[in-house]
Amino acid sequence: MAGIHLHPHDVVDEGPASILERIGRMGPTEYLFPEVNTIFERNPYPSGSLPHNPVRDFVQGYGTLHVALDPESIYAPLRQKVDETVRSGRDPMAILKEALEGRPVRPVPWVNLLNGHFEGDVANNGVVNFKGEVAEHWLCPNGPDVVPMWSRMLAVMTDKYGYETYLIDRIRYPDWAGKEVKPSGIFSCFCPHCVARMKEEGIPVPRLLEDMRLVSGLLKEQSFLKAVELLGRSERIQAWLAFRQRSVSEFVERLAAETRRLNPSIRLWLDLWPPSYAWLLGQDYARLTRTSNSLKHFPYHKLGGGADVQGFIHYFARTPEKREEAFQAFMKFFKMDYSLSYAEFQERGYPIRFVKNENDKVRELSAPGTKIFSGVQMWNISPEDLKLAIEAAKESAADDILYYCYGWADEELFDAVGSLTEK
Repeated sequence: MAGIHLHPHDVVDEGPASILERIGRMGPTEYLFPEVNTIFERNPYPSGSLPHNPVRDFVQGYGTLHVALDPESIYAPLRQKVDETVRSGRDPMAILKEALEGRPVRPVPWVNLLNGHFEGDVANNGVVNFKGEVAEHWLCPNGPDVVPMWSRMLAVMTDKYGYETYLIDRIRYPDWAGKEVKPSGIFSCFCPHCVARMKEEGIPVPRLLEDMRLVSGLLKEQSFLKAVELLGRSERIQAWLAFRQRSVSEFVERLAAETRRLNPSIRLWLDLWPPSYAWLLGQDYARLTRTSNSLKHFPYHKLGGGADVQGFIHYFARTPEKREEAFQAFMKFFKMDYSLSYAEFQERGYPIRFVKNENDKVRELSAPGTKIFSGVQMWNISPEDLKLAIEAAKESAADDILYYCYGWADEELFDAVGSLTEK
């Protein structure tokens, strides 16, 4: 197998020896992706207990940095809060680095860029939704301090730990989930930097906001198909979607260029949403893969492709009939051609072919030569369903598989992966 994601609590609570033993049961491992900084997410998500953590039943992420650095000395105007466990002397990246010396597995630190507990001039770099509300804990790709902060942070991390390749995640605008389900975050960003750029590009911001208010009203009325129709026919909303994709692509391009200027050895890999959703959140596969030739996305069929579909449906729809209507409108909006009821989705997720379909779309959309890793869900799933997802990924246009994630996976799932690796 290619690799698996690790969280800081895995390294600190279980220790590298335990981690390497379990991963060894999966077969030869090429990559480990240790998380540099957490997001506001319960581990495991959305419920349950960590199955082999000897210290805690669950861990709540608070958007903090888990490397032993002084962010304020690196870039004072904007910085991420360092986790208290690191301040008390526990550095998971250093612990893992020491344990992996001389081993063939390659660590690729996994960094969440635009979502976390940030300090400094957050007001001038944050995301604002269509209501004028701040999208808490989100940075805007057009924020003036975001590229300077992260380029310097990556360069200093390379100096300290020696790693030169990073998987960059949360390179997008907010979706509807997070600490809580909040769909208004989708209609963003209207910070001064984004508004100025939209006006320069000829997007009529007042009329765009009017269209968004109309869509919001239709959703509140539970007129889901009408909302989808308006989203599709509004020229202003289509221009705004293209603007967001340009903004995210240009952010990644600027970050890659500035990071290379500071250290030409550094390379960035992309962690993206599945293509059926990615376009809505500002991710343009074709342009992004001209900057980076390696990516992972997460077509988790049991969880609706990584999106909190059930949270979104239940936020707007109150009865079984309306939830069914909302789900069908949801699939229509994202052009998902599956004959599937909401009750069936709640029980089984998307059909298994979703895995192959999304991987094949990634190949079609990406620049030639892009290395594509298919994310495979490794929690809240049976060994049999896990094997089906692995086989679907192998039959797709993806090059290899990355698993999410070590700390949430039941013991039997490590053996399930290994049983297929042995074939």
